Amino acid sequence: MKRTPEKLGKAFAGRLDDVKDMFVDRGDVVDVLALGVLSREHVLVVGPPGTAKSRLLERFCRLLETKPFSYLLTRFTEPAEIFGSIDVKEFQDNSVYKINTAGMLPEARIAHLDEVFRGSSAILNTLLSLINERTFHTGQTVLRSPLISLVGSANEIPNDPELEAFSDRFLLRCTVQYVGDDDLDDVLTQGWKDEQNRIKADVSSDDDRWDRELVPLQPAELADLQQAVGKVELAPVRATYTKILRSLRAEGVTFSDRRAVKAQKVFAASALLRGRMTADESDLARLVHLWTDLSDESTLRRIVADHGVPVEAPGSGARDPVLIKIDLRSIARLREQATTGAELQKLAQDNKRLAHELRQHPGEADLIKAVEQEQIALITKLRELDPERWLS
Repeated sequence: MKRTPEKLGKAFAGRLDDVKDMFVDRGDVVDVLALGVLSREHVLVVGPPGTAKSRLLERFCRLLETKPFSYLLTRFTEPAEIFGSIDVKEFQDNSVYKINTAGMLPEARIAHLDEVFRGSSAILNTLLSLINERTFHTGQTVLRSPLISLVGSANEIPNDPELEAFSDRFLLRCTVQYVGDDDLDDVLTQGWKDEQNRIKADVSSDDDRWDRELVPLQPAELADLQQAVGKVELAPVRATYTKILRSLRAEGVTFSDRRAVKAQKVFAASALLRGRMTADESDLARLVHLWTDLSDESTLRRIVADHGVPVEAPGSGARDPVLIKIDLRSIARLREQATTGAELQKLAQDNKRLAHELRQHPGEADLIKAVEQEQIALITKLRELDPERWLS
């Protein structure tokens, strides 16, 4: 018996939890990938290398019974490395110019381009038509691409007006950072388990590398969910959403008309993942992943929360900046009272944790600067207490 969209959405959400359990502090990324797949929109992940972005996407794709096309872009990357090279035999035999796209991005369901903004203009221009219309021109033929979602990753978003149109095609966004000190033990434990499984797979004669514990979503089921997105009732949230948009514009937050319209698909996808065919105001919380400029993220979160929408703190363990400011004042007070290097070292470690938390609040420039200044003050006092040991 075919399941209803509500039941299928909840089942998919449960399978997403299985992927989240394999990684530490990456639940937001998994949620954003799922929203991108259901709404057939593209995703941008911003963060440093070595944060398990590629591995996470690989695991996520196993839920969809597909393997992502992945490639690292540089300024020297040739279009043929991404889209395929000319079919020499076809050209020699029939004088027909054709690109052999087998196994390349135009034939992928999910694609991941690392350092996505470093591609040449030829690559980015081709990508625009591919991600907008899902079409690829190979000679005189227009190929329909099965692309569901392109996931781009970058260390930062370049401040280049020529890239704005391309960047705006990535509707959904999230940031990742190295996990905090408190989660290091979990990272090592989970990471070693993953390495052990990979070692077993390398020596196994079984070519089936799919994770046995992940139950895939069949292509037909995914298609049903994608169709159901267009049937979700959005009327209950439209008034609040309109007010939020007006507040964003009033405060100068960059949010294009295209982004405002397409965001509605994300709300609908969010409702489906919660087993509903009617959106409610909790689905508007997904707006925190729709920023254009990273510096606007904290303002967007505040505006959404000001309209009564429950917004979770970004990342695991991230706290309200007000609480971080209180801890900073406590550290400054204890620094003045400290008389030993051990006390100051402990305070310096605590202050570093505050700096790590503030990575989740990039809009708090003054507080970030205050934490940096406190770290300088702690190191200065350490050097004063024992100049021979602490002088660098």
